[in-house]
Amino acid sequence: MNKNHYEKLNKLNIDFFDSARMSLLDPLGLNISNDVKWLNLSEKWNSSKFPVVLGGNGDPLLLLHGFDSSFLEFRRIYPLLKKKFQVIIPDLLGFGFTPRFATNSYSPKKIINHLIDILEELKITKNLNVVGASMGGSIALTLGNEIPDFINKMLLLSPAGLFGESKNIPFPFNHIGASFLGLPQVRKILCRQAFAFPDESIGVKEEQIASIHLGCTGWRNSLASFASSGSLAGTHIYLQKIPTKIVCGNNDRILGEKEINKIKNIRDLNFIDLRNCGHLPHVDLPSLSSKIIRDFFLTCNVS
Repeated sequence: MNKNHYEKLNKLNIDFFDSARMSLLDPLGLNISNDVKWLNLSEKWNSSKFPVVLGGNGDPLLLLHGFDSSFLEFRRIYPLLKKKFQVIIPDLLGFGFTPRFATNSYSPKKIINHLIDILEELKITKNLNVVGASMGGSIALTLGNEIPDFINKMLLLSPAGLFGESKNIPFPFNHIGASFLGLPQVRKILCRQAFAFPDESIGVKEEQIASIHLGCTGWRNSLASFASSGSLAGTHIYLQKIPTKIVCGNNDRILGEKEINKIKNIRDLNFIDLRNCGHLPHVDLPSLSSKIIRDFFLTCNVS
């Protein structure tokens, strides 16, 4: 493909995002979307433009979303954190509103390389604090292992993938799985599972945000490619690299009690257990989660 063709694809992707942004029912979703900047990275990413939320002032704070999610996941804590930090929220490669023509394959390694390129493009190579939610927690730990000199501290919200072994899902099961995850009823069920009290917390705004990125061209193929590359697993081995705090909800039905107990049993772990909270502390309890984040990163000592 030539440069003009990629420029057309970039425009189509950004046009879709702009249409999706204006359709958002949640005012907080629209607020965070208005701070999206499109970074044009190097030719190794086919000169694609990638969405990154940039806002606030202070020490840099990188927020990493979970599996098959987007930057919109942080809509409730973003206004609170940007008062104290320079907040950076990229969509992970192959997820959210990222262009699916940036590469032919998607893997944890490429996600990490993509994040490093974003940080270097923004000239952020020191004093970085990182928050990783769900799969973003394992991404954060892996990133910290790759560029420890960049990072000051990390806070993980209900981190997924800390234990177990990576599994490659072969064709055609990877595509079947991706198609299954695209079914509206499946999306609703998964959305409900993420909250501690779904009957009180879930409405059309939450369901829309959980699925709005599925309209991106190539969504299923990138998800299938990620599944075939091998999932993130066993990342707890990186926990001693950088000062880290872990926060989990005691009503987390996605990680489950067994996984959370394994996390609690990690030696010398800085751990907080939140009552009346599901898999997404930053969505279920945004004010409390923001306070925990601020207190952890703005204190000189690790507590």
